[in-house]
Amino acid sequence: MDESTRKHLGVQEDKPTDWFETLYAGTKEAGAGVPWANMAPHPLFKAWLEQAESGSGKTALVVGCGLGDDALALEAKGYTVTAFDVSDSAIALCKKRFPESQVDFVQADLLAGVPEWHGKFDLVLEIFTIQALPPKYENTLIQNLSDFVSDSGKLLLITEIRKEERSFEKGPPWLLNPSYRKAFEAYGLSEIYHDPRAKAEMGEAIHLTIFKKTKAN
Repeated sequence: MDESTRKHLGVQEDKPTDWFETLYAGTKEAGAGVPWANMAPHPLFKAWLEQAESGSGKTALVVGCGLGDDALALEAKGYTVTAFDVSDSAIALCKKRFPESQVDFVQADLLAGVPEWHGKFDLVLEIFTIQALPPKYENTLIQNLSDFVSDSGKLLLITEIRKEERSFEKGPPWLLNPSYRKAFEAYGLSEIYHDPRAKAEMGEAIHLTIFKKTKAN
């Protein structure tokens, strides 16, 4: 993101989520101006979902749901889906785009955490959300994501990777370092699948990684 766009959106390190509302309030149902709005499920996630088992009887959470397409794909697969975004305008657009959907679109803040969702979801989906927030919040975001996953549940993460040091001045986005994979282990998650082969748009690679929560004794 260039400096003029950063200033227009009001990107600030100590108010890290405010700029999402500015971004979504300035777009409409077609998603113009939202850099990650595919207006369709993310292609890597879609390919994974097509070969995955049915989600019937299971719960799923979409983190930073944006305009809602990934949530609708999970609903079509049979999951009972909750999808949240920090932006009220994003949630309003989801409801406007998909008025017949049973997805529970709600406003919530990943950085603040949502205690009532701890251990609630069989599948948690996170695509490009950690990298959309300043690096100093990485550990908090990883912890809060991990908290959503139920015992024996899974977290599916899609992120772009770059090896250079992360700093506020270099984003957004603040692409993750490969070390993110180890960071989840501190919160009871074990990596069970990793595909680093996808070509990146900005970084060195796009990773699709799946973690599983260790069942509590």
